[in-house]
Amino acid sequence: DLRADHWWNFRLAGLIAAGPLDTMLHLHTSFDLAPDVSIADYQKVLDRFSEDMLARGLLLRTGPILERCQHPVMDTDEERGHQYIFVMSFTDREQCDAAVEHIKNGNSSSDPIHRAIYKDIISPIFSCWADPD
Repeated sequence: DLRADHWWNFRLAGLIAAGPLDTMLHLHTSFDLAPDVSIADYQKVLDRFSEDMLARGLLLRTGPILERCQHPVMDTDEERGHQYIFVMSFTDREQCDAAVEHIKNGNSSSDPIHRAIYKDIISPIFSCWADPD
């Protein structure tokens, strides 16, 4: 995805502040599923990827896939209509950057698993959040 490449290039160039290195980070992934994919099947693929990253020490945890609730007061995001979200958590910036580097290299057994989690989703949006100091 071009946007992900742009973020990484800015990060490498030092144009995005790194923030405290010991702060826990959380990657929020919002997405829609391809029409022929069930949430149960997708959860299995995400679980395989998460287990691989956990075994490599590149992830702290992955939360469950959550389905959006179209609540008239509690859901005010009209810009994005994604139906699903999950959160991956990293112990600190070092672990997060190591995970990104591992995926960017694309030369390990994680690569096919990583591609599998993206082949069945539509229009993913990624945002990274840090625990407050």
